[in-house]
Amino acid sequence: MEEIILPGILLTILIGIAYLTGRVADGVHDRALKRDESLLPRQVLDSGSNIPGDIKLHDTAMVTGKVVIAEDRFRNLLARLRIFVGGRLSAHEASITRAKREAMLRLRTNAKGASHIIGIRFDSAQLSRGMIEMIVSGTALYTDHRPKGGFPSALPDDGVNISHRNLLIEFLSASTAFLLICWGIYAASGLLVEWASHEISVEDEVAIWSQLEPELINHHRTADDRSLAENYLVDLINSIPKAALGPAAAYDFDVVIVPDPTPNAAALPGGLILVHSGMIDLVESENELLSILGHEIGHYNGRDHLEGLGREVVGVALSAMMFQTDAVLTTWIAGWPKLLTDLDYSRSQELDADNWSLKILMAKYGHVGEVATTFEKLGQMQGGHSVMDYLATHPHPQDRVDRLYKMARDQDLPMGEPVDLEEAFEDFLVRTGEIPESAREEGRKFSLTTMKD
Repeated sequence: MEEIILPGILLTILIGIAYLTGRVADGVHDRALKRDESLLPRQVLDSGSNIPGDIKLHDTAMVTGKVVIAEDRFRNLLARLRIFVGGRLSAHEASITRAKREAMLRLRTNAKGASHIIGIRFDSAQLSRGMIEMIVSGTALYTDHRPKGGFPSALPDDGVNISHRNLLIEFLSASTAFLLICWGIYAASGLLVEWASHEISVEDEVAIWSQLEPELINHHRTADDRSLAENYLVDLINSIPKAALGPAAAYDFDVVIVPDPTPNAAALPGGLILVHSGMIDLVESENELLSILGHEIGHYNGRDHLEGLGREVVGVALSAMMFQTDAVLTTWIAGWPKLLTDLDYSRSQELDADNWSLKILMAKYGHVGEVATTFEKLGQMQGGHSVMDYLATHPHPQDRVDRLYKMARDQDLPMGEPVDLEEAFEDFLVRTGEIPESAREEGRKFSLTTMKD
């Protein structure tokens, strides 16, 4: 969530600064143009090449005027959005007209004393992003009609093809159209990803993922490759009755403990479950720990890990196709359709996975005691509800606690006494021959949290 909100706040500030500074610069330049145009003598300007018949021509000269004008950042951002959604680039039209006026001003300055300037031609070139070179050329006619008086002469077509729509309104309309297009593309591709994830077999999933993460999948870790704590977690999963695992029973699960104090866990393709050391430090019973592992197993049953990976691939592909690598604003805006599309999707996945943790605990222990204890702790750490909860991909921990207890009551599932985590781990060490039974009788302690590395 932070990767959307915090950059969004910063970008909004930068856009506001770009808008204000750009409008100030526009105003200063426009006033300077009007002042300088008013100082020039009256001249007849014509794009045609015919010399008027009612004058006596004394001399002619080729005259030119050129200018390089830089567009402000706000106009460039607006133009990028408009290029994608289609329509008039009115943000650039005004800049081009100002460039034409400035170039024309310089041409007329170079043609002082001429009563007519004919054959006026404009050429433009983009030097680099945001910089436009405008060149105007024409033939100055020096006649018996001396130019007199001055006035703020405008180009013959000045304002005819220029939109005077407020740039902020233009920006909002282009952004809205851009968001709708991105949302439509992402939602449609998401349906395809969802369908494909349920069509891929476990064998194909492992084969595909082994190409992406060969060090984790090609050579599946054995007990000798894992730490004692990781072996205990794998053993705990394997102790679940197969019938309670659902479709996830087809996986050969592996668990990696990640040295990270953040209490979290994740399900990766191929049956690899990541558990942060902070999560192990948080739980106090084997029931709590299995509820977390059961939740991740629930994600495998819903194929959520593949859908999430597929949606990430779609998002990256869309960004690569639509935007340049430095288009920060458009890339950020493109992240909003993904966020809004995924909100209910991710929340429903989390709630479905919670339901599987209930089933797995019931199958393992005959009760669902402590199924929500970890979420109660996370809720205390996170604090109460806030506005940001509505933009979170996961439900608030307290909401999950309430829902888990309601589901347990609705299904009439009993609550029982938990299994102490330290005792369960010591039982595992004795059963696997890692420590002798006498070590327990001597009062030695073997904690999972101190042997997780």
